Amino acid sequence: MRKFSLSKEMYAQMLDGLNNLYFSDKLGFSDDLKFIANDYWLGDTAVIEQLQLRKGLWEVHLIFAYPSAPTRFLKRRITAHASPQRAAQMAFYMRRLAAKDQRGTISVNIDDFHLSLN
Repeated sequence: MRKFSLSKEMYAQMLDGLNNLYFSDKLGFSDDLKFIANDYWLGDTAVIEQLQLRKGLWEVHLIFAYPSAPTRFLKRRITAHASPQRAAQMAFYMRRLAAKDQRGTISVNIDDFHLSLN
């Protein structure tokens, strides 16, 4: 395995570019995050549970996805368990508690995103 090396000139260009980011980036406005404050859409979301192994624990995440605008979603970490079976059981119950429609009839279709992986 070769050791990574970077020339002094390239390193100087990289530092210069990082220093100039301060001048090229723009600050966001409060209007950019209005969709979080206007949380009316959370009442009609599909709730999707997700299990993720991180640092030896199975984390339970709930994703609240709005079917009318599939790019509008919110993801929250709920809890973590050492056992994957216990985490899956907790995810199932937490999803049912959080969902407006507990039968799961509200859903989000992956085709709504119009993704192209070419």
